[in-house]
Amino acid sequence: MRRRCLPIQFGGRLSPSRHAHVIVPCDLHDSQKKEVYKGGSCALALTGWDSAHPLPSPASRSSRHKVSPRPAKFEPIAIFLTYHPKMPLKSYGIWKGTPTKWDGTAKPGHGHITFSDTTSTRLDAAVNIESKSSDSRLVYWVIRDLQPVSATFTHSLQTLPRGFHPQKGTLETGSLGLDFLRLNFFRPQDGILLSHNTPGTSHNILDYLNPILNQAVVQKADIYLFGEPYNDKTGIHDIHMNQGNSGQWKKDNGIFQDGGIILAFPDGHWEGIFLAFAVQTYKTDEQGMPVGDTFAKLLGGGKQPGEGDEEEPEPIVGDGIKIEAALVNPHGPDQKPTRGDGETVYLLNRSVTTVDLEGWRIENGSGQSHVLKGVSLAVQSKKGVAVPGVALGNKGGVIALKDNGGKLVHQVKYSRAQAQREGALVYFLQK
Repeated sequence: MRRRCLPIQFGGRLSPSRHAHVIVPCDLHDSQKKEVYKGGSCALALTGWDSAHPLPSPASRSSRHKVSPRPAKFEPIAIFLTYHPKMPLKSYGIWKGTPTKWDGTAKPGHGHITFSDTTSTRLDAAVNIESKSSDSRLVYWVIRDLQPVSATFTHSLQTLPRGFHPQKGTLETGSLGLDFLRLNFFRPQDGILLSHNTPGTSHNILDYLNPILNQAVVQKADIYLFGEPYNDKTGIHDIHMNQGNSGQWKKDNGIFQDGGIILAFPDGHWEGIFLAFAVQTYKTDEQGMPVGDTFAKLLGGGKQPGEGDEEEPEPIVGDGIKIEAALVNPHGPDQKPTRGDGETVYLLNRSVTTVDLEGWRIENGSGQSHVLKGVSLAVQSKKGVAVPGVALGNKGGVIALKDNGGKLVHQVKYSRAQAQREGALVYFLQK
């Protein structure tokens, strides 16, 4: 009996362009040849006849003409297909440990986390703070409360013993590998373009990484580092997105092999830090190869290197000045902290032009306000503004930003629970 392959298309999280093939008899009517259930890695296919019309055996091929041409009744047969994506990072996995030190300037281009597990107290993790590409900027996402995003994922991580755990495949096949573009932990357009300049500048990546990683060290949080181990197994690198690359890094492209940092703090909350390069694309094909525009274009952070002056990238994110974060509960008394900054509101420029904030106001829910003087924000830059006289309550509250004409530009709310972490920022643009 002649047979041929019919494509079965995957649904769910996997790309609709992926196909498996199932052998079916050509005798079947078109309506009987295929039935698809779109549900991740499971496809339902009609590949056989019912008990009244069994498939002809090899010995009965000559009698095939005796088979009735009328449609047969079928029961769907579940075929579970395991999809193995391309994973150029052959040793990709998760390293669980405890961070003991964070040095953001340990080596050019990288910060380094010293961490321990059951085998060593001097393991190393290399964290990119700039790119070797012509556009050296990175894209930064933070999730300050990861459990509501994926409680099942964090539970699976929590059950891992300390040490390194290789990961292969996809979420549907049991892997805990990260994929920025397919797991929906965050939206690509919520990223922030950051560079590594002189410490203290308003868009320096270390201004974002230092508070979280230093807090993780002090509180002895559990750390989950996603990436590829060094050849000598003394640490881990590639802790960034590993798809959407062009040029010399194209060979590293793959799906479900992105790097990242996830932290589980003693009080029970989880945080995630995720980094990509501005030159990577925010869409990829089923092999992780670049598709479409880069993050630099998506986030409206100016022209990419080599582009002409006649083109100005169109930002997909909302334009304007936003309240990115706030320090509402400093260490010690709010207006006289025992260490670190006092109550501070962080503003971020997500437009494509520099914005003058002279005369703008930051207000709380009680109407107390602080007027900004001599403040301007360049494209994709942030600035922390101390707000003396504007009480940011530790029982939850509202923070509003108004322009010099009194028009409301942005308003955010925070809860009592968010305000309980002393010395920690409450983030509003990235949950």
